[in-house]
Amino acid sequence: MTGEAPDPAVARLLEDPAVWAEVPPDLRARTLAEATGSPAIPVRPASRPTRFGGHRRLLLVAAAALVALGVAGGLRLALAGDSEPAGVEVALAGTENLPGATATVELRDEPAGVSVTLDVAGIPPAPDGSFYEVWLVGDSGKVSAGTFHRRGDEDEITLWLGVDPADYDAITVTRQPSAGGTTAEGVVVLRGELPGATPAP
Repeated sequence: MTGEAPDPAVARLLEDPAVWAEVPPDLRARTLAEATGSPAIPVRPASRPTRFGGHRRLLLVAAAALVALGVAGGLRLALAGDSEPAGVEVALAGTENLPGATATVELRDEPAGVSVTLDVAGIPPAPDGSFYEVWLVGDSGKVSAGTFHRRGDEDEITLWLGVDPADYDAITVTRQPSAGGTTAEGVVVLRGELPGATPAP
């Protein structure tokens, strides 16, 4: 670098004693001479921290950096978890009670429970005096996710579950008589197997 115009910004940085706190003083003098184009003049080293103090400062800086990275990483994971919760999609097909009907159910694990989103475009509106009800069915019985009519322009319906779908084998949709309500024995109009379940005979 000798013979070139010195860079004032580099010279100021190299003049900072903190930069040389952990290096030999002769190296500081040689580097300063190269940066400024001046003869190497012995420079008295700045007071150095004790070995324990220097290591402690480095550990504190490293710990602060790790904490900052951990917080940022946790935030990214939290945001990713909120925007794209784990889910599974199940195709439903019409039974002999509603041949040709189709629907898709998406189950997602949300903070408030399990959301059950139905694409019901392939289901006709429930006849007057009746409604549809969505069930999770397994060896231990069945649990209702909610009801809908499919009247109007509604093609997507979101219901909610308070149970783990992994404990059940299938999703069914029944047609219920309004007079009997959800306690009446409806007829199964659509059915779909949950992943990992043994298909019904």
